[in-house]
Amino acid sequence: MSLTAVLALLVPILGGACIVCAAWPGERSWRADLPLIVALGSGLGVGVTSISFFVWLVAFGPSPGYFVVEGLAVATALGLAVRRVVSDTAPTARPHPPAPDHPSRLGKVLMAGFALAVTTAVITFAYRSAASPHGAWDASMIWNLRARFLFHGGEQWQTAFSNLLGPGTHADYPLLVPGAVARAWSLSGSDTVAVPVLLAAIFTFATAGILVGSLAALRGRSQGMLAGIVLFATLDYTWAGPSQLADVPFAFYVLATLVALALAGAGPRRRSGWLAVAGTSAGLAAWTKNEGLLFVAVLLAVQFVASVRRSLWRYTWPQVAALTLGLAPFLSLVVAFKWGIAPQNDLVAALSLPDILERLTSGWRYGVVMSGLATLLSSFSGWLLSAPLVLVVYLAAVGVRVEAGRREVLVTGALTIGLLLAGYFVVYIITPRDLAWHVETSMYRLNLHVWPSLLFLIFMAARLPEDAVGPRAVPAAH
Repeated sequence: MSLTAVLALLVPILGGACIVCAAWPGERSWRADLPLIVALGSGLGVGVTSISFFVWLVAFGPSPGYFVVEGLAVATALGLAVRRVVSDTAPTARPHPPAPDHPSRLGKVLMAGFALAVTTAVITFAYRSAASPHGAWDASMIWNLRARFLFHGGEQWQTAFSNLLGPGTHADYPLLVPGAVARAWSLSGSDTVAVPVLLAAIFTFATAGILVGSLAALRGRSQGMLAGIVLFATLDYTWAGPSQLADVPFAFYVLATLVALALAGAGPRRRSGWLAVAGTSAGLAAWTKNEGLLFVAVLLAVQFVASVRRSLWRYTWPQVAALTLGLAPFLSLVVAFKWGIAPQNDLVAALSLPDILERLTSGWRYGVVMSGLATLLSSFSGWLLSAPLVLVVYLAAVGVRVEAGRREVLVTGALTIGLLLAGYFVVYIITPRDLAWHVETSMYRLNLHVWPSLLFLIFMAARLPEDAVGPRAVPAAH
């Protein structure tokens, strides 16, 4: 594996992690949350450098000058992070909370289980990547193909969006993954297969890092490890990662958005900063897949309604503005790309109002989609029993405990995911493609978009396993 390929991807990880560390709330210890900071910063750094590389390509063409500017930006981010670390260790800084108690017997079992799950996931990823270094069909014919045009195309790089490539290459798809791969290839000097493999590994394990780290910060370490075990035990997820599908990066940004919103509501300070991070992550989701535009629309609608319900109007607008501030630059780029460079989407081009109305009123189409959904829910995860069914049984066994401070996060998160899935359902109903084929070949991937986020919401709501197994005795009142 090329050392330059590794270094090319370490740069955005370092820059993103430094920015997140510099912005970390003062009332929290960055040391305790370091895994979450690195995981969150990894995806944000990769996404932002993908966009900046593409913007530079549009403005100036292929040029090594981009990496000089990027290096200066990363150095600035590193300086901000060092300043944050120094201020945190200064004598006047807020003292760190006391070290947690030694893990219980159950905690040790979960730690061992989580270590086994991570080890198995790493081995599985390495084996699948070695067996198929170019990934699945979508990876080689959509994402990596577009990256090769951006890397090898020179002044003719826009050929990547020609309809002559055929409808199966989906030339209108956003460019987060191709842009990130082409950027790393340009820095390393060759289109080595190591880059898309490493990029897939970053998103596969950073998604788990956000899930585990956020739950550990908000609910406790055992809750985070338990969620991580479930995610890595999901065979559909561990297959999609080394397949280099863009669905895993998309799942990362959906989860990162919900986690940022949860962190915004968890502390008294820097709420606007976390809302801006949520907006940035949502914008990067739109730069990853077309489904990201639907996610952005649903997210804004849910957050606006939630803000109106909980606040006076004069306090609502700053919150919406902070979210929009993080979102606007990336959403503007997606719109500009769709308007000025990308060809029309093949699904949209084949739709007409009479066809849409006819399909919406065809009862058999609903039956096909519901049948596909039932099949997916009964077999999803590759376990002996369906993962959703197992989690329902788990919730019934341990119970649900939703404190007032987490209620809004759970409600708005569930609404966002529910409306996103409802939008997918409508797309299936009106699709101009063969419906049975469309459902069979894509529904399992769409489910991956929300699976890590659903695990986050489920384990945010579930009682802690220690409390369910052996609740602590409550002292009698005197």
